[in-house]
Amino acid sequence: MKAFNLLFISALVLIINSCDDLDKYTKFDLNFTQEVTIKASTSINFPFNLPTPPVATNSESAFKTKNTNKNLVEEINLRKLQLKLTSPTGEDFSILKSIEIFIMADGMTTEKIAWLDAVPENQSTIILNVSGADLKDFIFADEFSLNVKTVTDEVNTRDYSIEIASTFNVNAKLLGI
Repeated sequence: MKAFNLLFISALVLIINSCDDLDKYTKFDLNFTQEVTIKASTSINFPFNLPTPPVATNSESAFKTKNTNKNLVEEINLRKLQLKLTSPTGEDFSILKSIEIFIMADGMTTEKIAWLDAVPENQSTIILNVSGADLKDFIFADEFSLNVKTVTDEVNTRDYSIEIASTFNVNAKLLGI
């Protein structure tokens, strides 16, 4: 009986490790970077929208390099969305009170994907909370755009350039497995 239990536990460990090994081939990240500028303004506590230019997804070629295609993709989630203040040099996000980011693509309903209700002061890089929504239809589209909705809590006398770095996690079947 001890031999059977040992064999059973060994098989279970092997199966679990095999699944973890397989995950690294069936899950991968797609990274996108965009720029947005918050223009100088004298308004405080006034929400405003900042659309980004469309970004080509090139998803078909990305899937092909991972030996999969969009028919085998089960789910795509936003794993991380980071904002980095690129100019003016030496400034931080203290001008912002809150921020929300929405994703848009032709023929689809706009969806909120990231937010921060209280933007921390004295930081030039922030990571937003992300939704767990399945965003594969947006990534399957030829291109998508982001719409940044912010509320300022200080008078903004200069333009602020922000880099938006998003990481989408793709969960796909590897060659149909």
